[in-house]
Amino acid sequence: MYKNLKETIGYCDQEQNSQASLTNMIHYINIKLSALDLPIYGKDDENPFLELGKSLLATAKAKDRLLADYMCPVDKHIHQFVDRFFKAHGIEENQSWLPRQSFVLDRHGIARALSIPPDRDDFKSDIIESYRTANGVLHNPKHDRRTTKGVFHVCEGGLPIPNDKKSVPVLTFSRLLKAALNPPKDLLELPFTSNQEQKAAAWVSLLLRPLVCPAVSGITGRSTKRARE
Repeated sequence: MYKNLKETIGYCDQEQNSQASLTNMIHYINIKLSALDLPIYGKDDENPFLELGKSLLATAKAKDRLLADYMCPVDKHIHQFVDRFFKAHGIEENQSWLPRQSFVLDRHGIARALSIPPDRDDFKSDIIESYRTANGVLHNPKHDRRTTKGVFHVCEGGLPIPNDKKSVPVLTFSRLLKAALNPPKDLLELPFTSNQEQKAAAWVSLLLRPLVCPAVSGITGRSTKRARE
C-alpha cells in the first residue's frame, strides 16, 4: 500500500526530500530533456547518466521520429472532438489542436523541480514569481484574480452560457486556440534551465486518471446509517 501511495501521490518519508533524492531528480529531468533534444541543466560531464544511456536515448529519439504523427488515445479523442466541432460550424483548419511534443510529468515531484532552477530558491519572469518553500513551491502570478466573473470566455454553440461568463463566436475561439498553441518561445521556457545561456523551452503535459468508485459512497452511507441506529 505504501509503495502505491508513493507512486501515485508522492506520499513518502523524509528521505525522499534529501539532497540525494533531489540530485537524482535533476538527473532524471536531464535525461527526459535530452530525449526531447532540449538543453539540459549543467554540463554534460556533470551528468554521468547521459553518457551511460547514450545508446538508449538514441533509440528513443529514433522511435519518437517514427511516431511523430501518432497521438495517444486521450489526445486523439480531444483533437477529433475539437476538429468535428469546428467543421460543424464551417471552420476548416488543417492543424493539430494539441501540442505534438511535450515534456511529460510522469513522476511525482517533477513539476516542483521544473518550477525553479536547482541552484536558486526563486524564479521571476514577466508573468509569475515563484519561491521554494519547505513543503513545495509558492507561485504568485502577476495577474492573480480572486474571482472568475468576466474572466472565462465560453465558446458559443454548446450548452447555455452563464451570465457571469463572456461568450465568444466559434470563429473567435478557433483563432484564440490557434494563437494559444503557437506562443512566443519565451513563454515556453522552463524555469529549470532559466539561469543558463541555453534554455529549454517546451510544453509540459500531465495525464490525470482519477479513480471513480461509486460503490464506496454507498457502502459509507449504509455504514453511517447503521451506526446511527
